[in-house]
Parts: sequence; structure tokens; C-alpha cells
Amino acid sequence: DPFGIKLVKVNNEKPTVGSEAAAKALLFDLEGCSLRVSDVRVRETTRRPLPPFITSTLQQSASSVCGFSPNRTMSLAQKLYEGVDLGSGGPVGLITYMRTDSVNIARDAQTSARAFIGDTYGSAYCPETPNFYKSRASAQEAHEAIRPTEVSRTPESMRGVLDAPSLRLYELIWKRFVASQMTSARIAQKTRDLMLASACAA
Repeated sequence: DPFGIKLVKVNNEKPTVGSEAAAKALLFDLEGCSLRVSDVRVRETTRRPLPPFITSTLQQSASSVCGFSPNRTMSLAQKLYEGVDLGSGGPVGLITYMRTDSVNIARDAQTSARAFIGDTYGSAYCPETPNFYKSRASAQEAHEAIRPTEVSRTPESMRGVLDAPSLRLYELIWKRFVASQMTSARIAQKTRDLMLASACAA
């Protein structure tokens, strides 16, 4: 089932499935049974956006999303940090320093991000007060999280400027930073209780 079904009770008692054989026997007993929905409950939850990247979380996300090794991630990030030629005379750094354990964000960068979010996505996506994140006690507070140097440099605007791997990493960093300054996600969780509707087929 794409939504997942959890067995809660069998004959009004909490089921005890202590082995694979017991689980298979229970499934066999339920084969051919019709189910009906006995109750539907909807609960809205919120999920706060994740903080912008630090070195370790960037490496983890780049590995899972892009398939990059930590070394390759840092090599690509180094190039984004050192800068690329945007045709304005000399290289321009696209991200802040990529070796950091701080989730701090410079106030002007936060202000720019909030303005960008409001203009691009609408005021509903911009929280009334800025999102702040707490770094670990060991983090160097003078450092910043990894973020784009200019939020207006969207990944789309960098297409054709950056090579494919660099663009993928830049897009990951840019999206995480912008999302970190957005309102919390509102998620409607729907739970359906199912009961046997008829006798099981022989």
C-alpha cells in the first residue's frame, strides 16, 4: 500500500507478532478480507525549515542528492567560493566560506533573502520575524553558514555559466539557504482507521 497500513488490534487486542512465521500466518489469515474505513482524522502539523548548510551537512546532502563524495563536494565548493567569471571583470565568489560549523547568517544577507522571498514567492512565504538558528556551542560565532553571496543569483541565472556538477552544488546551497528563511511548512496528516468489512474468503 503506497500510504502504509499499521496493524493496531486483532480481536480488540494489541497484536503480538514475535516471529516471521507468526507474521506470515497473520497475513495469511487476513487474505481475501475486505476492509472499510471506520474513521478519518486530519491533523495539521508544521515543520520548521532546516538551517542553512555547515560543512558536514553540505557533504551529507551532496552525497545523498548528487552522489558526490566529501572530497568532490569540497573541491567544487572551493571553486564556487574562489569565484567564477561573470563577465564583469575578474572572478566573483558565489558562496561564502565552505569550511564552517556555524549556522549564523549575516543580517544584510537575511534581509536580502526575505525581500527576495516576498517578491518572488509572495508574503505568505516570508515569516513575520526572521528565522534564526542556534549553532553548536563549539562553533566559531564569527563564521557564517554556507550560503550564496547574492541571493538574486538564482541557479537558473547560473545555467550556462557553471559546469553541471558545480551548478548542482550551487543549486543545493542556494535552495537550502532560501528555504531556511521561509515560513514553516504546513502539513495535513490524514489518518484512516480500517476495519474488516466482511468475512474473509475461504
